[in-house]
Amino acid sequence: MHQGVSRAICRWQNHRLLRLRPSICGAAINSPSSLAVYGSPSWSPPSRPLTNAAGELARSYTPISRASTPPPTKSPEELAGAPYIVRRTPSTQLPVYRRSKSGGNRQVVFIKKVDGDRKKLLEDLVESLGVSKEDVRLNPTTQHIELKGNYYDKTKSWLLERGF
Repeated sequence: MHQGVSRAICRWQNHRLLRLRPSICGAAINSPSSLAVYGSPSWSPPSRPLTNAAGELARSYTPISRASTPPPTKSPEELAGAPYIVRRTPSTQLPVYRRSKSGGNRQVVFIKKVDGDRKKLLEDLVESLGVSKEDVRLNPTTQHIELKGNYYDKTKSWLLERGF
């Protein structure tokens, strides 16, 4: 059965065959030194220690210092009487996102997690932020509010002022 396997196929499939059945190609791998010859991966220790001198795990990153988003100022009862509500994310952040388009030349700000009258929210944004009506739209599929332009900081601060 193994006589029909040619040397060319054996050389071409060397890595796969040696790992599955080393005896097919006529190579018997018995020692660790022969594994290195046939290109088997070898393990090497990490280049730096995983613990520091005190025995604690070493950190290889620097934490990002960001101002945390303050909690909502309105109670759930007060928000229930409002025409719309912008709910927080599970990590208690505001659902305002910035996306760059057209190779970074165009900024779009998204407001997600809006419940209630979204059109009223659009009107309030146009009045308060000074955005033109052409630059604000309600996505009919996702029901997210999209603002053309870099209104990210203004939108977040406006939502915080409104108590969301």
